[in-house]
Amino acid sequence: MSERSRNIASVAFIAVMAVALILITSTRPATVDRVEQIGTRIKCPVCQGESIANSPSQMAEDMMDLVAERVSAGVPDQEIVDELLGSYTGAVLLDPPASGATLVLWLTPLAVMVLGIAVILWWRRHPGSGEAGEPASPGRSRTRLAIGGVVLVLAFASIVVVAANSLQDRPAAAAGAAAIDEQDLSEVSNETMEAVIAANADDPQVNGMRLALAERYFDAGDYRSAFPHYLVVAEDPNATDAQAITSLVRLGWMAYAGNGEVETATRLIDEALAIDSESSVARYVRARVVWCGTGDTQQAIETFDDLLADPDVATETRAQIEADLELARGGRECP
Repeated sequence: MSERSRNIASVAFIAVMAVALILITSTRPATVDRVEQIGTRIKCPVCQGESIANSPSQMAEDMMDLVAERVSAGVPDQEIVDELLGSYTGAVLLDPPASGATLVLWLTPLAVMVLGIAVILWWRRHPGSGEAGEPASPGRSRTRLAIGGVVLVLAFASIVVVAANSLQDRPAAAAGAAAIDEQDLSEVSNETMEAVIAANADDPQVNGMRLALAERYFDAGDYRSAFPHYLVVAEDPNATDAQAITSLVRLGWMAYAGNGEVETATRLIDEALAIDSESSVARYVRARVVWCGTGDTQQAIETFDDLLADPDVATETRAQIEADLELARGGRECP
C-alpha cells in the first residue's frame, strides 16, 4: 500500500470513529417527541432498570402524564426533569449530564481516542532507522503500522464500552421499597404503594408496606383490596410474628364480617393465637366473632373481663372492649 493510501485509510478510520462516538453518546434520535425523550431519561422509581416511558407501572404512567402536562404548558425540559427528580424518591437520570463527577465519564472516551491518534501519528512521523543510519525495513514499518492499528482499535473499543455504560441505569441512592419505607407512608398514595409492592413482590422487607396498605383498605371497608395483601403476609414464612398475627386476625374478621363465615374466622384467629396466645387483639376479635356470630354472650363477657384486667392492653383497644362489655352485659346484640 502506498504512503498516500495509508494516509487516506488512517484519516477515514479516524473519521469513522468520531462519527461512531457521536452516534453512541446520543441518547435519543431528534425525531422523538419531547414527552418520550424526557421519559426515557428518567428511571422508574419502582422498576428494575426501566425508564418511565417504558414502564407499565401506575407511578410511571402518572409521571409521564405530568411530563405531558408540563410540555404542553411550555415548561423547559430541565425544569421538568428537576421537578420529577425532586418529587419522586428513587427517580434518577438514566443519562447523567456532563458535569461534576460524570464529566470524567463523558471525557474519557474522547481522551482515549485522542491519545490513540497521537500515538499513531507520532509513530508515522518517527519511523526510526535501521543499523548504521539505514532506513527502517519494510517489515519494521509494517509492524509499527500494525501496532498503531491495534492502538486505534483499543481506543475505539474503550469509546464503545464507556459510552454504552453511560447509557445504562445508574444506581439510585434509594429506590423501591427501601426508599418508600424511609418516608412517612401517610404521604404516599395507594397507587404508588401498589406499584412499589408489585416491583418488590419477592422482598420480605415489603411486608411492612403491604400491611400499611392493607390497613388503609380495611379501614375504608374495602375488604376485596385488603384481602390479597393480608393473605400474602400471612403465608410468608419470612413475615414477623407481629405481621403474621395482624394478617391472620384481619383475615378472620373479614371472613366473618364479609361472608358470615364464623368457623373460618375462628380458625384463622386461632392460628394467630397459636403464634402468641397472649395477643390481646386476637383474643378480642375472637370474642367479638363468637358473640356476634354465635350469640355466645357469656364467653364474650369472660374474654372481655380478662382483657380489661391486662394492663398491657392498649388504651384504644380498652375503650372498645369496655363499650362491647357494657352491651353484652346489658343483653344487647353486638353492633
